[in-house]
Amino acid sequence: CRCKGKMLLLYTVLFLMTVQAFQPRPQPCFLCPFDWIRYRGKCYYFSEAERNWTSSQDNCSSLGASLAMLDSLEDLSFVMRYKGISEHWIGLLREDEEQPWQWVNHSLLSHLFHVRGGGLCAHLDDNGLSSSHCSTEKSWICNKPELQ
Repeated sequence: CRCKGKMLLLYTVLFLMTVQAFQPRPQPCFLCPFDWIRYRGKCYYFSEAERNWTSSQDNCSSLGASLAMLDSLEDLSFVMRYKGISEHWIGLLREDEEQPWQWVNHSLLSHLFHVRGGGLCAHLDDNGLSSSHCSTEKSWICNKPELQ
């Protein structure tokens, strides 16, 4: 009878589904280190300490990251939301006031962004991107790609 074949198939499928339901689940894979925040494919670290721009970049490098590079206005909005009241260094600098702004990976700053001030190193303040002397001590933001 064809009914027996269909019933056998149904019982087999139900048995396999039941067995699979009780299989141990793999542990969730964390895409960012502890204390980092994941956003749009990157992991961000917001420091509480303060250092000059170079020491901040060195700290990020020791964590396998760099001072934060922002790819979009959404990235800027995200870091502005999380930075709190402190000013934070980001991975943007220039050789002198006549030179263009460059990220730490040597790519040029997009026309979407405007950096205020006459400094050579960029930071975030309450109004967005600003610049000051690189020797000034500020908090900093690191970022790196999330784990794949």
